Amino acid sequence: MILAAGLGTRLRPLTRVRPKVLVPVMGMPLLDFWIWKLHEAGFEAVAVNAFHLPDKLVSAIQGKSWPIAVEVRVESILLGTAGGIRNCLDLFGKEPFVVVNGDIICNVDFISLYESHLKSRSPVTLLLHDYPVFNNVAVRNGIVLGFGNEARKLMQESVDVKLLAFTGIHVLDLQVLSGLESGRPSEIIPVYRDLIDAGKPPRAYIEESLKWREIGSVEAYWAVHSELAAVPGNFFPPLRSGEHIHIHPKAEISPQAALRGMVVIGRNSRVGEGTHLEDVILWDDVTVRPNSRLQNCIVTDGIEVRGSHANEILCERK
Repeated sequence: MILAAGLGTRLRPLTRVRPKVLVPVMGMPLLDFWIWKLHEAGFEAVAVNAFHLPDKLVSAIQGKSWPIAVEVRVESILLGTAGGIRNCLDLFGKEPFVVVNGDIICNVDFISLYESHLKSRSPVTLLLHDYPVFNNVAVRNGIVLGFGNEARKLMQESVDVKLLAFTGIHVLDLQVLSGLESGRPSEIIPVYRDLIDAGKPPRAYIEESLKWREIGSVEAYWAVHSELAAVPGNFFPPLRSGEHIHIHPKAEISPQAALRGMVVIGRNSRVGEGTHLEDVILWDDVTVRPNSRLQNCIVTDGIEVRGSHANEILCERK
């Protein structure tokens, strides 16, 4: 399951145009990235929940031929992480299933993660890693002991406890959420705290070579693009990397346009002659009129730009 129902508050104003899971990274929506990864790992089907801008997400899913089955569930009220997963339990059969936050990219080895979960006999396995800014999960001997403030307290009390970060990727047995009331909002971390209190704590799975980035804010969105432009190719496949200029094959760029720094130009976008773009991300169907100058800008779908702009996000107003 790909969790995609969130409001994307920190990523505004980009998420006023698209739901967060459809926000493009190097021209590829996050949804496409994750469906490709799941298909590559051998998964047979994907469930996606929707709440914010649901029509756009439903249209994107139904309007494309995917390599595996993709089912979208629209929530009439925002059900939260646990409630959203509970709402899709009927799609998963009886086997453990994987849940992925839709606002990250990661090179997780799903096969190893899943096999580790089956061997552990734990109801939940969390993919964790060392990421100091987000380290707030207490772990000892592969067992998750707590989250947040109680996790930091446990680390202070015992030298055997270390803090790690939750990647937003986990494997769950069906019974973990089957007892929750369907259609009622609830979050997943309290569920995991209850498992710890009941003596059935989640297991920690740690990949030493894990690469992980979150894309929950505009600052993080810029940082991921800057990194992908600079690192070698095949860094986060299938995302493009190792190139500072990425132009969609169906974009039209005047030979007299100047592109500098990191520039990404999306599908059906057009850049006129005499235009200067420096550190710019254009989404789809953007028109940049001749002799315009853009520096450090993001331009979202369907916008027509003329004149000079610096340090701006240009999007439809609502």
